[in-house]
Amino acid sequence: MTRWIPARLLLALVLGMSGLPGLSQQVSGVAAFHRAGQTFITFREPHPEAAPAALSIAGFRQLQRQLAVGEKIRYRVYRSARPITRLDGLAPVAEAPPLTAWNVEYYGDPGDRVGQPALRYVIDEGQPPLAPGTGVCVFNPPEAGAACYAVTVLRGGKEELEIGAGNSMATAVEESVGQGAPVLQRVERPAEWQYVRNPTLHYYVRWESPPNCSVMGKPMDYVVAVPPTVARPPAIGLHLHCWGGSLNGGYGWWYQAEQGHILVAANQVPYDWWTGYHERYWLNSWERAPRDPALWREGVVRPYSQTRMLSFLDWAAARWNADASRTHVAGSSMGGSGALMFAIRHPDRIAWATGWVGVHVPERSPTFRSSYAQVYGEPGWQARFEDGTPTWEHFNDALYLRRHARVSVGLLCFSNGKNDGGIGWPQAVEFHRALQETRQPHIFVWGQRGHGQRAALPGSLEDRHMPLDLRITQSLPAFSACSLDENPGSGDPKEGDPEGQSNLYLVWSPTNIVDTPDRWEMSANLVPKAPREDCVVNVTPRRLQRLQLLPGQELAWTNFSLPSGEAVQKGRVVVDRDSLATLERIRVSRAGNRVVLAR
Repeated sequence: MTRWIPARLLLALVLGMSGLPGLSQQVSGVAAFHRAGQTFITFREPHPEAAPAALSIAGFRQLQRQLAVGEKIRYRVYRSARPITRLDGLAPVAEAPPLTAWNVEYYGDPGDRVGQPALRYVIDEGQPPLAPGTGVCVFNPPEAGAACYAVTVLRGGKEELEIGAGNSMATAVEESVGQGAPVLQRVERPAEWQYVRNPTLHYYVRWESPPNCSVMGKPMDYVVAVPPTVARPPAIGLHLHCWGGSLNGGYGWWYQAEQGHILVAANQVPYDWWTGYHERYWLNSWERAPRDPALWREGVVRPYSQTRMLSFLDWAAARWNADASRTHVAGSSMGGSGALMFAIRHPDRIAWATGWVGVHVPERSPTFRSSYAQVYGEPGWQARFEDGTPTWEHFNDALYLRRHARVSVGLLCFSNGKNDGGIGWPQAVEFHRALQETRQPHIFVWGQRGHGQRAALPGSLEDRHMPLDLRITQSLPAFSACSLDENPGSGDPKEGDPEGQSNLYLVWSPTNIVDTPDRWEMSANLVPKAPREDCVVNVTPRRLQRLQLLPGQELAWTNFSLPSGEAVQKGRVVVDRDSLATLERIRVSRAGNRVVLAR
């Protein structure tokens, strides 16, 4: 009598993967190749459900729950200098979940994107995406040499231990030690993107590992957007997206595209506000670890997000021969928070920054304090930053500036809404006060537009166009106590001016600054839209390149009116304990002034 076999069981039998006793459930086709310090191990997954021709984000989540949660499937990767024929004495070097061929993080925070098609990764530039049903594990070997790999299946906590030709490599791969390189996924040429016509978009994935990530082999998405006319050499702007945004938007404008600047953006994973997270935040490359206060007190928070962005920036700058001295950073909300934190903590990398409606003192944000706590641990847990500083103190911009007053940062342009109850107004006032006290270059704009309040850039007074070409290799003035500044109040939204600015109407010429061992000179003026003909302001030379100042030194200064060249003010200044020389109550007019500081 003929017996019919159900189609699902027949398919499993054909593939050699049924759950019946005595039949293999191992992976097949294990192979590996090495590039730039990373080994890409690929294999064929043993369950036919993992090989659909296409998936939506929602379909992926459903299949993921079935395989990774329901059947509890994992893959273990073993490594040896010789071909692996048995597992005796070997410990796995990595684990991987099912469905690693699929990139579902490209869209950022899923939200309403569950209907979008899931992409599949390209792991070798110029080759097609991984075939459905392919598993991939990316491993950074700790030492150079030859290595062979084998992959086993862990199902429901039980590991299939048999080793055969299908799940073990017969030939070794030569490995080196390194961070790994981004892998080009595709190139797109839309008619318009971020209000820029005819750009070229290069999409990359890099499988990040320490120090760029707390775990090994976590894929991260990046885009390098190149304008139709590229400067020679170009500058690069790091663009940090807001909550719910992605590498494709949510960071304000594509700054300086008209000047030929390149945009670099990435997805924020996890949501650490572009700062860093605890080294025990991840259990592995695909799932979070439990938040255990005792364990987090033992470990430290590291600046993984800032480190990986700078690492990708270095790679992109080399790829496009960019001018690293002109790098800028921009963002809105979560990205606006990250942009200022980036510039303050990496002044040797960032020439200027613009951030809309950001958090500057995380512990004082009424709504988003809890978001920071997810990655730093609660303040009461006392988790430390990697340098030993309490984490919440390290990422307090006001406190950081005061503790590093000698260090010059680039120009910081930022905004906050006085009525932005989520971000919080008192913490913005505290940050502004610290900038004034430490005499760092800044422009602050506030008002009643809530979370829609935008920053303004010098000279243009706009939120998009930056007319100054600023560099980390060039001095610049820091203005403070300007007579045209409005009053933000003491932190109560009901106090002070409902809308206003600090340093908005002042502009200077970066091209005619003189910075020699004996003198410093710069020209400044009020913009035509300034409410008065002139002002008085304190001027502090920052980012001095050649003029070296020591506490206690006395220098002379002269203020010349332009264009006549008439000396309108003279005085002397003593360098303070932070090696800063602040020229007080300098008159600056719409016509312009030239200030000279000399030994």
